[in-house]
Amino acid sequence: MRVAVHSVLVACVVSLSVGCGGGSAPETERTGTTPAGSPSTAATDKSAYPVFPDADKGADPAVPADQGGRGFTGEGWETNTDYELIGDPRAVKGGVFREYQLDFPTTLRLNGPEANTVLNSMIGSMAYETLLTLHPTTLDYMPVLATHWQISPDKLTYRFRLDPNARFSDGTPVTADDVVASWSLMVDKGLQDPMTELVYVKYDKPVVESKYIVRVTSKVLNWRNFLYFAASMPILPAHVLKTVNGDRYVKEYNFKLLPGTGPYIVNEADVVKGRSLAIRRRKDYWGENVRRSIGSNNFDEIREIVVRDQKLAMEMFKRGDLDYFAPVNATFWVQELNNFDRIQRGLIQKRKVYNDKPVGMRGFAINMRKAPFDDVRLRKALAHMLNRPLIVEKLFYNEETPINSYYSGGIYENPDNPKIQYDPQLALKLLAEAGWTSRDAQGRLVRNGQPLTMELMYANKISEPALTTYQEDLRKVGIGLNLRFLTPETMFQLMGDLRFDMISLGWTGLLFPNPETSFKSTLADAKSNNNVTGIKNQRIDELLDVYDCEFDTQKRIEIIREIDGILANLHSYVLTWDTAYERIAYWDKFGHPEGYLSRIGDYRDVPSLWWIDSQKESALTRAMGDPSIKLPVGETDARFWQQYSQRQGSRSTTAPGTN
Repeated sequence: MRVAVHSVLVACVVSLSVGCGGGSAPETERTGTTPAGSPSTAATDKSAYPVFPDADKGADPAVPADQGGRGFTGEGWETNTDYELIGDPRAVKGGVFREYQLDFPTTLRLNGPEANTVLNSMIGSMAYETLLTLHPTTLDYMPVLATHWQISPDKLTYRFRLDPNARFSDGTPVTADDVVASWSLMVDKGLQDPMTELVYVKYDKPVVESKYIVRVTSKVLNWRNFLYFAASMPILPAHVLKTVNGDRYVKEYNFKLLPGTGPYIVNEADVVKGRSLAIRRRKDYWGENVRRSIGSNNFDEIREIVVRDQKLAMEMFKRGDLDYFAPVNATFWVQELNNFDRIQRGLIQKRKVYNDKPVGMRGFAINMRKAPFDDVRLRKALAHMLNRPLIVEKLFYNEETPINSYYSGGIYENPDNPKIQYDPQLALKLLAEAGWTSRDAQGRLVRNGQPLTMELMYANKISEPALTTYQEDLRKVGIGLNLRFLTPETMFQLMGDLRFDMISLGWTGLLFPNPETSFKSTLADAKSNNNVTGIKNQRIDELLDVYDCEFDTQKRIEIIREIDGILANLHSYVLTWDTAYERIAYWDKFGHPEGYLSRIGDYRDVPSLWWIDSQKESALTRAMGDPSIKLPVGETDARFWQQYSQRQGSRSTTAPGTN
């Protein structure tokens, strides 16, 4: 399990969603360790795996116990030594896992311009760690770089005792100075990351009490403050940051990583710009034998291969050049995989994984900073011109569901949001009210001599049939829509610079909503943040202030629902569609946990929780050479986590320690 879950805590990240014989067998390339079979004798009792093995081994003998050093007992502190295993102890180490990326990233930085992508979030959570993390099943805090913690009665001050065994990838011990340096980088204006600064400026500068104890105090009461400082902020090395400020980090660390404490590393030599990058497992990872790591972080190498055409990527997957394909577009799911021989023979498996992953959002972001998009009537008309029922039925085979919320499908969705229907007549009425009453010789709507035209940018060709359907429907009522295909890199640059009319986006979800990083007015005109559409709304700002100080879960739900209602009526996005499950496809050579993903995870869990099973791999190789061999075909619908939730009752939505 990737223990740093900042991607689902602080800010959403951008995603680009929307026969016998023949072909080569999918080889398992190996670097170092060779995977063995799944050892059935592995202990499954959590007590067999200590939370703090060799607790004092790496402690500085000069630091006394009462300052967090050798002999520290934890009396008067909180910790968690009762959590369940996350990975499967039967997992084995070794092998290469191959997946694709639609484009080579602009940067591999954790923060700063154009860093807020799914790939960067995944790499960041593998290479870096936080003080604490949340158990993905129970959402209880677990130790990572800190073994113990304290929260003051007024919930403003937090103390952390660091693990004396924790080490960066360069061998340097983790100390309280590293926590201070990490915070300092987060609030450095040279980082050019207003969204991150907004989160971390809420704290005073952390105070070093000893080599292993650090204290931080919040400037304002906020139920998220402990959560974000403890379980979101990556801890970076002070001995490097003493010469690297925000400006230098942005300029010099695009394709090299600061030393981290996590189980994986990306070396500069493994970055082949424009083509691929390799994420390599550390053989000297300090937390290898800690309970939270058991059964996780199994592949020696995770290879990200750039394939700029998703159709080509699917063909590469089908012939065995990629091990895994996710998330699978609905069209591919039906057209490419339903009747594919290697699916029917069990060589490739496909799953719909139902779990409690945070709800995301998809749609066409509208730049409200510029005319004519500053008129809500125009934006509402654009929403009513998207024929979602037709597109979902004809193009997505009813594998998607139209959404009407910025928090769709969960407890935060406002049930009173307008249910936007395809209605050209209503759209024309709204446009007429906005002054679009005349037409030019080409039949386009005109106002003040200017035709109603706009540009929609997108970065995934598989979405073109839906986009061209929208384009044609707009043309019929007199609206010109230019579709502009861009590489993800270029699209992110233009989005960050606020240079667009409309842009097709998908956002990952958050465990606990943090609407300020997406909708706060102070971010509306700032570059490179999640307030992409330029929302400035006084009532939302008022609600954000109330939400931050509200420790009651039910009241927070009510606040988010009100915000959701305001957003739905602002129509800053033309909302599109989503699913209640994760679609994945993979060659049947892997071992995996019973639920495939974690309870709150998505497809990005696979590289950290799965492993190569040599027995399955051997059976797959035989089947590839003998078309008469069929392997077991598993159930498509994976409902392990749904059944778990039914047994446990409703899912928890309370951030631990906030009530």
